[in-house]
Amino acid sequence: MRSKIKLSVTALGQALFAYALLGQSGIAAEKTDGLTVEQIIERTREASKRTGLGDEVFKFYRKASFDELDAKGNVVEKNSKTYLAYTDDRDQKLRKVNGRPASKRERYREYKKHQERQRRYLNKRKEGDPKKQNENLVTRNVDLFEEKFTPKLVGIEKVNGRDAFVIDLKPNPKHKHESRTVNRIMDHLETRVWIDREEFQISQLSTKLLKPVNFLGGLAGAIKTINIGVTQKRLAKDTWVDEKVNVHFDVRVAWKTYQFRMESLSTDFERTEREEPES
Repeated sequence: MRSKIKLSVTALGQALFAYALLGQSGIAAEKTDGLTVEQIIERTREASKRTGLGDEVFKFYRKASFDELDAKGNVVEKNSKTYLAYTDDRDQKLRKVNGRPASKRERYREYKKHQERQRRYLNKRKEGDPKKQNENLVTRNVDLFEEKFTPKLVGIEKVNGRDAFVIDLKPNPKHKHESRTVNRIMDHLETRVWIDREEFQISQLSTKLLKPVNFLGGLAGAIKTINIGVTQKRLAKDTWVDEKVNVHFDVRVAWKTYQFRMESLSTDFERTEREEPES
């Protein structure tokens, strides 16, 4: 049950980020730099297609920490993994587990899990399958959210020293998603997206659950907390990566509480040569 909950809320966070990249039609004609919100998001859509295709390629380390918490928020189990990652289409490689070098078995298991995640979320073809265009996360998930949220331009702020358009995504209660659970969660989400004013890349995203969502009056369980924060770093033109990711979920199933926190930090960026992906 716990793994299913983690999978569903993680997918929700990924899909929200995907929707932020694509936006929707029917946006109010508020203007900044002579652009409507619709035009800003359309430029963001086009910019997202160029991500990772710039002339410069970087390698870096991404450390992901996973904390399991008790009902009072105290850490009961703490784990971490450190990866060597790239800004092109190469797979990231597991380097450390809880601060020690990863074993050969751990690296292989992580590689297989990574392949499965790519097939599930990115529709990446299996080895030996007929060649076809790989759908990315944006394409796969945008249908879930394109009619559910109404964007509104609220101003311009600095993110990492760069100007960014600030857009709020408000849930549209008139639109009903086919999944009652997903629909109830989305009805209580508040999301804000920062779009770089010059390159139209997502520079920051924040979403949170405004009030708990109960099931069967709270007897079957409840989702108490969803907090997701993402900050992207510009390394070069058309090369942006997730610098910081913070996720916190607090879920109760029957009488058991599952509370966990994930933090990811990317560091040590270095230029490298472009290579073809291994999978």
